[in-house]
Amino acid sequence: MHDLSLPETPTSPPPGVAVHAVEGPGSLEGLLAGVGGADDLVDAALLEGAAAAQRPVVLEAEDGERAAFPLVATDASVLEATFSIPLEQAWALLPATERLVPVRVTPRRAAVSFFAWQVRRGTYGAYHEVGVAMPVVLDAPKPPPPAPPSLWRDPAIGLYAVELPVDSERAARAGEALMGLPHAVGMATLEIGERGGHATFALESEPTADLQVRLGRWPHHRRLDLSFQSYSLLGGRIVRTRYLAVGVGYRGRRGSAVVAFDDRERRAQRLARLELSRRPLELRVVPRMNWIAAAPEDAGAI
Repeated sequence: MHDLSLPETPTSPPPGVAVHAVEGPGSLEGLLAGVGGADDLVDAALLEGAAAAQRPVVLEAEDGERAAFPLVATDASVLEATFSIPLEQAWALLPATERLVPVRVTPRRAAVSFFAWQVRRGTYGAYHEVGVAMPVVLDAPKPPPPAPPSLWRDPAIGLYAVELPVDSERAARAGEALMGLPHAVGMATLEIGERGGHATFALESEPTADLQVRLGRWPHHRRLDLSFQSYSLLGGRIVRTRYLAVGVGYRGRRGSAVVAFDDRERRAQRLARLELSRRPLELRVVPRMNWIAAAPEDAGAI
């Protein structure tokens, strides 16, 4: 997923979201003023340059929820496993629209990603996010042919947010009000190392989701371009958010992953019933990651 340059200013904010200009040039120091912790920058010049190219703004929802953009994370990790599921199950995870089309990996199977973020220093402070996302194409005149993740080249491919539970009330309120992200708030953990990781999420103290990734012997860690765009829904309209992301870690297929959901929890039931492929299509174990996200954009009605 390349060519995701961040716009200098918000082109068209989501419905019901007001944009307030902030004086002065953008900088990581300014965007993280008052936020504790220390930076662990993979590419300081890249992130500082992206921050300086952005015109900082404050977005405000109708309920008064506010957040400064661009969002940044200067010390973070990510654990991810992508599987295939039957195409009909993929469509069932998406809203009723023809504008968002699942990305297929075979003629009758589509991709689905399970991931966990740990942000140690960022706009919302320190928090965890354990999520499920569907790789999709927006408004494609012709959907891309079936291909594994390593061959995805279409710049229209993005990740539709299916479930994004977090352990931060602040991140949940801002994400829901300004970007339409499907946040639930609970307890989340992420342990990550050179050869894998383990993420959990508990809702109302009940274990709800579990992701374990184990890599093969001697995984090769390298610098990775992790840039992507996300799609979500707010007020019956599609919201697009572009992320410039870089990390140091592993991306490939050599390893295994186990995903589990508690089907007693209503929001987890449809995920527990997914018919996952026996082996993951792609694994990501990235102990060091940074990202910067542009202000969300209105991409039109569903």
